[in-house]
Formats: sequence, structure tokens, C-alpha cells
Amino acid sequence: MSSSAPAAPTGRIAWLDLARAAAIVLVVVYHVASGAGYDLLPRDGGAAGYWWSSVNIMLAPIPMNLFFLISGMFAVRAVHRPFARVVRPRILDMAWPYLLWSAVFAVTAWTRYAPEDPVGYMRSQAEATLVVMGPYWFIAVLPVFFLAARLGRDRPRLLLAAALAVYLLAWPLKMLMLTQEWIPALVSEGLYRFTIYAVWYLGGFVLRDRIIALVGGIGALRGLLILGLFAVVTATMFFGQYAPLLERALHAAASLTGVLGVMALLPRAASSAPIARAGSLVGSRTLEIYMIHPLVLNAVVVLYPGSALDAALHGTWTADLLLIPAVSALALGAGLLAHTLAARPGLGWLFEFPRARERNTTTGGARPGSP
Repeated sequence: MSSSAPAAPTGRIAWLDLARAAAIVLVVVYHVASGAGYDLLPRDGGAAGYWWSSVNIMLAPIPMNLFFLISGMFAVRAVHRPFARVVRPRILDMAWPYLLWSAVFAVTAWTRYAPEDPVGYMRSQAEATLVVMGPYWFIAVLPVFFLAARLGRDRPRLLLAAALAVYLLAWPLKMLMLTQEWIPALVSEGLYRFTIYAVWYLGGFVLRDRIIALVGGIGALRGLLILGLFAVVTATMFFGQYAPLLERALHAAASLTGVLGVMALLPRAASSAPIARAGSLVGSRTLEIYMIHPLVLNAVVVLYPGSALDAALHGTWTADLLLIPAVSALALGAGLLAHTLAARPGLGWLFEFPRARERNTTTGGARPGSP
């Protein structure tokens, strides 16, 4: 690692786009299966809800860590640009949709979470938004991580060391804050999320070239072996109880092996032109998918249970095998449709900071500020 800023990359690497797409797909499936599995597949219908939820909880060390790592790798070029050129795409175009769609979520999600107290639920969501604990917290921290990378670009070793130190202190800091009655639990949890993911984003920024070389040298077979190790570590975590320090060590091992194993499979997959195109298509629309999918999931959870379709499918193998993938595909499709609609003149403000005289400039490529 050199003591100067990482060089701005040239050209695009197909598997990085595919990694970004894989991350958002894993996130959506996780939220559907783990967050709503028992609503869609209740316990009285069989064990499918348990298995869908359990498998996705075991996969949880991969999606967000992969997301932040790839986001940091994609930030290298922008970090080298004049600040005036990146303030909109990297900061304003993240902050605006975060606030806008957090408000949309707050005024609609009460139908699922608190139908008896909509006002109280909206108030709680406003508080969660302010401390980066709402459903869109991921979008809120991206500008902060980008600014940190920009400030530390000339001292990459120091930047990465600081990020690692923050990561190591995350758990004890959270426990300390929870013992202080004057600190709201939401604040401690929000800060905890910030501290544990900073190392992934800044690691991706500082080590971009090394990561690309490492992934290229592993190969698909060794990638599968690494994923096998990931499965062993996550099963060990899932089915056991451990002291906090050992639990954190196991979680770190699961995160590293899971992310590395998935990334090692992507270069081979991206060599297929159709898969590479699909990765580029989905990967360039992560912001819209991330914003829309919780709203779609909430609507399904409210409308599906007790419906005629639920009555027809309840307890069947069709529901057990296909319901979670079908809802996940619906949520992904809604995000892609939202991207298309936002490209129409006059609708760009849905996902970008409003311009004084809005003009459609969407080209179908990756959003500059998206992961």
C-alpha cells in the first residue's frame, strides 16, 4: 500500500457491477425472507418460513458488507475530482432521497407495523431517520464515508488504520452507551452501524487495486471452498452461544469469508455476456431498488395474508418454494420500474436532489452516488 492516494481507475470491470447487483439482490431477499417470512409463510402452514428466515440470517454477514466494500471501490475516481463536481452526486443526491423516501415510508408503513397508532409510528420513524436507524440508513452514511475517504486520500494507511480501530471499538462503545440512560438506544445502535461498516467502505477505497488482484487470483473453485468455510463459521455462530469477544471474532470471520467467497465467483460469472448485462442493469439501479423494495414488501404483507391467493396457496409446496422468490422479484422489478419512471422529464426529483430547472439527463448508466 502506497502512502499516496489510490490512483483513479480507468475503464469498468464487469464483475464489480455484478457484485453491486448481487449485493442488492441479497439485501432484498433478506428483507423479504427474514423480515416478512413468518407473515408470508406462517408457522401453522409448516416450517418453510423458519427455513427461509434462518438461511437468510446466516447469510446476513455478506450483503451489507459487500455493498459498502464495492461502494468504496467505486468511490476512488470521484474522490480525485474537484469537490464542486461531486457535492451533488455524492452528497445531495444521497441526502435528498434519504429524507424523501424516509418520509414516504413513515406515512405508509404504519399500515403494517402500527395500524392502531399511525401518528405514534410516524413520530418514531422521524426519530429513527434523524439518528440513521430508519429503513434507509444505508443511504445516509454513504456521504459521510465518502467525505472521510476524501479527507484521508493522501494518508491511506492512516485512514485504514483509523477505520479498523473504529471497527474494533464499535462493540464496547455500543455497550458503554447502552449503560448511559441519557443516551437513547436508537443513537447507540445508529452509531454502532456507522462504526462497523466504515471499515468496509474505506477498505474498498484504499485497497481497491489489491482487492481486484486478489479476487482475480483466487478462482471459482477456491471461491467455493471459501464459501464452504463461511458456511461452517456461520453455522457455528447460529447454533451456539459465545462470549461477546468470540462472537465478534466469528462474525468478522464470517464477513471476510462470505464476501471474499462471493466475489471470487463473480469474474467467471461476468464472463457470460447476458449475466454481465444483467449485472450492469441491476447494479446501476441499486438506489431505486433500495428505496422502493421496503414499500412493496409492506404492501404485500398487508394485502397477501387472508387474501384469496393466500387461501389457495397456504401450506402448499408452491408457496413454500416460490413465494419468497416471487415477492423478492416483485420488489426488484418495482425498483427497476421506478428507475424508468424517474427518467421521464419532471420526475428526476424522485431520486435526485431537485434542480432549479430540472432536465432529464439520465443515460442508463450507474448513478454516480450509488454504491
